[in-house]
Amino acid sequence: MPSFIYRQASLQDLWHETHSDSPMPAELGQYTNWQCIFEAQVIGHCTGNCGTGEIVGLAVATMHRRHGIGKKLLSLVVETIRAAGTTKIWLAAPSDPALPAFGFYRAIGWAPTGDRTDGGEEILEPRHN
Repeated sequence: MPSFIYRQASLQDLWHETHSDSPMPAELGQYTNWQCIFEAQVIGHCTGNCGTGEIVGLAVATMHRRHGIGKKLLSLVVETIRAAGTTKIWLAAPSDPALPAFGFYRAIGWAPTGDRTDGGEEILEPRHN
């Protein structure tokens, strides 16, 4: 099994690396980001908002999927958001069963709330929110 390294990344540092001439937006401080590293490359990341409880992004490189990376990254972000004091955790996910994310979130214990975004995505919460 490959050796994956998980680390919390500072979005503030990433901002300053890419936007050195621009002030950092204040709301960026509310976000947490975890990365998965393999052979010195970022192969996955997950970002969440500690203020709202929203998981705003999860991505894993296609060739590294189905190794538990997405599940691990998501759990690290959820733990960080909860440690910040936010109790309601949620995300917007595709409602099309043909898309991989549809089955992924359900398989790892996320369930629809019955709400949808204006774009038709389903709002999901962890079953043990």
